Amino acid sequence: MAREPNYSSPGDGEANKKDGIQSVSRALSILELFNERRPTLSTSDIAALTGLNRATAYRFCQTLLKLGYLEETYSRTFRPGIKAISLARAALSSRDLPDMALPYLQRLRESTGETVNMAYLDGADVVYVSRLLNDDLLALRLFVGSRLPAYATSLGRAILAFLPPEEVDTILGDRELEAITQYTITDRVKLKKELDRVRSRGYAINDEGVVLGIRGVAAPVFNAVSRPIASINVSIARPAELEELREVIAPQVVETARAITALVTELAIDSGRH
Repeated sequence: MAREPNYSSPGDGEANKKDGIQSVSRALSILELFNERRPTLSTSDIAALTGLNRATAYRFCQTLLKLGYLEETYSRTFRPGIKAISLARAALSSRDLPDMALPYLQRLRESTGETVNMAYLDGADVVYVSRLLNDDLLALRLFVGSRLPAYATSLGRAILAFLPPEEVDTILGDRELEAITQYTITDRVKLKKELDRVRSRGYAINDEGVVLGIRGVAAPVFNAVSRPIASINVSIARPAELEELREVIAPQVVETARAITALVTELAIDSGRH
């Protein structure tokens, strides 16, 4: 059989490639239109927002509908489909907890005007994994990756308080609880009572136990099975009464920690710290 002649020109492949890229770009631009303010959109809305004519907009919507990235709520009105939602969840859950928590930590810094931190428990220490500084010159000379003894910090006690007592005993072991300042809790009986208070009220307070002049208020972040996997705190490098810490700062820290916990639970994120 005679072979049919090839009438395509050398530039046809490149033209097809550009058409394909343009089609993908247009499809994604339609998906990007949906947000909390626009949970559903009609074909007319999509055409107006993208600049496409209505017939073209409808054709793209039908393709996305068949692929599962859109759902038709009623005639010519659409919302994101299961595949779009699954893709978004996969993108979110693949990110590390500090990245996921960053918007919440930023809002906490803005609302308090103070330095905000997030830490993991690693052995008997807390490791700083996020640190958002304010403008205080007296801020602790710490950075992401810095370590401090868990027993001495609000970040550490916020986690220890919600672990089984036998696990806390194992973590602390026979190590001496050294005094960092004259206000550091170094007596194990007093530390146990303090952890009981933290567990009862839901937050930890560190009153100059690490650096003189600096106080902290911390709350735990839990995973989907109610195990503490991190903690966040507000660090205050100015004169502050305990009443302010308890009544003004603590509620904001606890609320932020709960919001991050809700996100962790929804996306089943785990820091991997056990």
